[in-house]
Amino acid sequence: MERDPGGLAVDDKELIRTRLTELDRMAYERGILKCSGFLSYAEQSEYHLLERSGTFHTAVHFLDGGYEGAERAAAFFLPDYMEPTDAVEAEITAVRAAAVNERFADELTHRDYLGALMNLGIERDCIGDILTGDSDCTFFCSADMADYITENLLRVKHTSVRCEKTGREELNIRQELEELQVNVASERIDAVIAALYRISRQKAAQLIDAEHVFINGIVVTSAGKQMKEGDRISVRGHGKFIYDGIGGSSRKGRLYVALRRYR
Repeated sequence: MERDPGGLAVDDKELIRTRLTELDRMAYERGILKCSGFLSYAEQSEYHLLERSGTFHTAVHFLDGGYEGAERAAAFFLPDYMEPTDAVEAEITAVRAAAVNERFADELTHRDYLGALMNLGIERDCIGDILTGDSDCTFFCSADMADYITENLLRVKHTSVRCEKTGREELNIRQELEELQVNVASERIDAVIAALYRISRQKAAQLIDAEHVFINGIVVTSAGKQMKEGDRISVRGHGKFIYDGIGGSSRKGRLYVALRRYR
């Protein structure tokens, strides 16, 4: 199967595009809510490209992962009578998993929780973001899988856990942002990534060529892409940040740009 370097297989791109357009068509023609499974950044990029091309017919369509800033998000296509918040509540459920006995709990990671969920026979697109804490975890899943998960996820690694569904209003998810200023030659995306993550411009360009870099959900295809204030950038394997624009310049003409990096 032909594969774009590090990105979706070409056939997979066609499959996700077909799936999204079919969900949109059914929602539009039948006047019903349709929702995809949770999409990766690469899959969300295909959604954004279809949206920009005017492919969708539904008046209301959007991505949502259960909370603001979610990395994995589902595509929603709504009938006219439905409110977006009602649609998300109907399709996505937050589940909190906590150690039964904190004294004997392992230090559990994202991978540990994901592995335990996959061992239940759950498809990956049924699981959204997994946010780990010191002795608990909040993760997002398809609403129709929530009861099965809460009843059957009893152990993660060597730790016994107890799961319960939680409402969006009960969530207290705070994403900490570190304010930074980096010195760059220009506002090109490769220059900013290289400076922020302390890698070479060549390495930054390789990440872009491999389709590992996304701006506002859309895959970046050119190392020369100019950044704009307010852009949200995700670099697979490195992290996420918000670009806040130029804050000054040096005597040699280099730029000081402001960023907020997700911790």
